[in-house]
Amino acid sequence: MSGDRRPLTTAAEPRTGALAEARFIPRRYEPNYPYPLLVLFHGRGGDEHQLAAAMPALSGRNYVGLSLRGPEVVRRKGREVGFGWGQLFARSESRSPRSVSPGSACETVRKILAGEPSDEVDRLEDGVFDAIRAARRSLHIHSERIFLLGVGEGAAVAYRLGLSYPERFAGVVAINGWLPRLGFAPLARLRSCRRLKLLVAHGEWNGRTPVTDARREVALLRAGGLRVAFQSYPCGHRLTRPMLADVDSWLMRQCTAESA
Repeated sequence: MSGDRRPLTTAAEPRTGALAEARFIPRRYEPNYPYPLLVLFHGRGGDEHQLAAAMPALSGRNYVGLSLRGPEVVRRKGREVGFGWGQLFARSESRSPRSVSPGSACETVRKILAGEPSDEVDRLEDGVFDAIRAARRSLHIHSERIFLLGVGEGAAVAYRLGLSYPERFAGVVAINGWLPRLGFAPLARLRSCRRLKLLVAHGEWNGRTPVTDARREVALLRAGGLRVAFQSYPCGHRLTRPMLADVDSWLMRQCTAESA
């Protein structure tokens, strides 16, 4: 699988009720090779194309990428600027009241207090798992090498899915992100989560999400016995090539260790 040419990025119109997606496929795609799958979750105000376009900087040949679009439209100063994953995944200090009816608000609160997923989370989980199944039907994906990778708000989504369903994923990569707080207990499935591999990459100069917060969350996860690798970088909240190179190396180590 050496001597790559330019990889392919394809976009698909969402099916009814599905999340819009963009796929990254290596140009020299080998149908007989079971590829690791990276399920990608963009940051707030982004879309499905951003992380798919960043895949060549990570690796042009090692993975298939499935980049999903958040279901919530993000507006700033009355103008649509991209998409997000919803208030359940926002940083705690950035949450704002939403326009919902009293009845739906009460039901959401009831479910959170009862430890039940809200309809919003149910729809998101269904959309992600449907997209993964569709990718596996059309591409040769290694069933034991499906990783979740999120940036910013998207990292909160990756955390929630990975820690809620650790048996379905090989690992989680959280870049410049945070653990979701509202209606979620990250260590609720502690025993099962101890097999899940996690990598946290964070900018030392990140003014949006301080690196001290990321270190505190890593300490919490490690205290529960989870295997969490942490690396900080001399940058802000942007993706950098050294960061992506380290993510690639970490992912390949997980795949190599599994097959050894």
